[in-house]
Amino acid sequence: MFSMQPVRKTIEIKGFNSIYYFEFGKNFTHTPEKHSFWEMVYVDSGKILAITDGDSKPLNQGQIIFHEPNEIHAHVSDFETPNNMLVVSFTCDSEAMSFFNKKTFTADKTTRTLLQLFINEAKNSLESIPNDFKNKKDLDFSYAKFGSIQLLSCYLEELLINLIRNNTDSEEEIPTEKSRGMLQSELCEKVIEYMKNNIYRTLTLTDICEHFMLGKSQLSFIIKSNSGKSVMEYYNDLKIAEAKLLLRSDKYSVSQISDMLGYSCIHSFSRAFKRAVGSSPVIYKKRII
Repeated sequence: MFSMQPVRKTIEIKGFNSIYYFEFGKNFTHTPEKHSFWEMVYVDSGKILAITDGDSKPLNQGQIIFHEPNEIHAHVSDFETPNNMLVVSFTCDSEAMSFFNKKTFTADKTTRTLLQLFINEAKNSLESIPNDFKNKKDLDFSYAKFGSIQLLSCYLEELLINLIRNNTDSEEEIPTEKSRGMLQSELCEKVIEYMKNNIYRTLTLTDICEHFMLGKSQLSFIIKSNSGKSVMEYYNDLKIAEAKLLLRSDKYSVSQISDMLGYSCIHSFSRAFKRAVGSSPVIYKKRII
């Protein structure tokens, strides 16, 4: 009675070979490479060119590409747009992985959430996520918080399963009723989209509340519970992310970027940037360019 039913894993991550989060300028290139494990590349912002076995394919923000073991590949900037990339190399011998051969995907809401959870857990597993392309050192999990490496594996496995499910014909019915949590998540996305669309303005918490006809405490709860940040923290992070892209585009001076993003003065912008990034805008630009 009640005998144990074993869990058959259709996809099982055996281990991670590398995890990077790159912030590249518009002119980044590297020679093609290959290795004996899988690689997933997610374009978090900007555009890249994915070169696979000599063929070039443009990838835009929100797109994902996979490279099977021993596939010759490279990822380079398109010489017009700076970009951010999450690159994860992992070992997996599951037969289901053949689904990802030569395929690209556009991340939906669930996939984006899982990717963000993966990035957050990578920060809990590593002292910091490597961002130097020349750094080929083994991953150092000696700083990992309890359970974080297992969660990394869980999030990636769930992401892979969801990609297969969502890109395979299915007769499953889509639920018609949405839970309160789903509604809050959707509202959070709308608020974030509104903040992104107004990144070159100076929004206040009152502005956002009035636009969505929400109280400050209600809005703060929704954003905090879905993102882990306060409303204005998230908005300021978006501004810094945009500032980094503008700096890497090499089209504008630091002073111009400060004005474009609505900072009261260049000193205020520099302080906010250094607080978030760890270096001044000038030093960051010199290091990247």
